[in-house]
Amino acid sequence: MNTETKFESVLTVRSFAYVAKQLARTPEGAPAARYEQILGEADKHRSALRLLRRDAFDTAAQGQRDGLLTRAEAERIRQSAIATVAQAEHLISRIAAQYAPQRLAA
Repeated sequence: MNTETKFESVLTVRSFAYVAKQLARTPEGAPAARYEQILGEADKHRSALRLLRRDAFDTAAQGQRDGLLTRAEAERIRQSAIATVAQAEHLISRIAAQYAPQRLAA
């Protein structure tokens, strides 16, 4: 469960990095407009990360209800999901910052 969340968050960050790179390479449009597109994609990918976190929470709650997880185990899963998603969101923000308009114009 925990490794699944980490794996999917890594894929989401890599997906954003690829999309941002492709948008930055697009010759049409002003750098500011391309940067806005990149920020829009960053929001979409952050939203996907929030869904991953929600799914981890739901899975932990279901495991606890079914008696497969103790309360402490479910809480560890939730805390791990929170940390994993926060780290991935931070990486997305750092990647997006690399494509600021002044850098795209150069």
